[in-house]
Amino acid sequence: MILKYVCPDYRVKSLFDISAKWLKRNGYTKIVVDIDNTLLPRDKNLVGPRAMTWIRQLHQMGINVALISNNGGDRIKGITRQTGLGTIMRAAKPLPMAYKQITKAMGGGKILFVGDQLLTDVLGAKVAGHPVVFVESLGGKEHFITRCTRKLEKFFLGRLQSNNMMPKERVL
Repeated sequence: MILKYVCPDYRVKSLFDISAKWLKRNGYTKIVVDIDNTLLPRDKNLVGPRAMTWIRQLHQMGINVALISNNGGDRIKGITRQTGLGTIMRAAKPLPMAYKQITKAMGGGKILFVGDQLLTDVLGAKVAGHPVVFVESLGGKEHFITRCTRKLEKFFLGRLQSNNMMPKERVL
């Protein structure tokens, strides 16, 4: 059934609801975060101070953080420079190539993925065999294709909820 491939393992309202303590307690020492509308709104060029603090806290707890995006160009390069994190650009999520690439770059093992879209972030991570956290989108301007997939996403969200498959939103 396709629903299992779009069903996240965890659901949070905000990226900041994922704590370093929870990650460590659950054996996650590697986390890959989607950039657009997960880490920062798609129409923003700078990562905010709260997100930078969150990244630093994870690093201080020994958690390796990387970024992933279907976008590229100067904006994503700037975000990569600002954060100092490894980044996979033009990832073509949900295709498995970028997931294999980042898994290899991070040395394999248990890697948690985080994203705001069921049909790219969640689907890609699940097909690649990784656990995934579904986070509420930060909103802001979205690409035309994303606006289209959001409509299909609503259908899947409804099916997941009606089948009691969608995890409850919580703080991790």
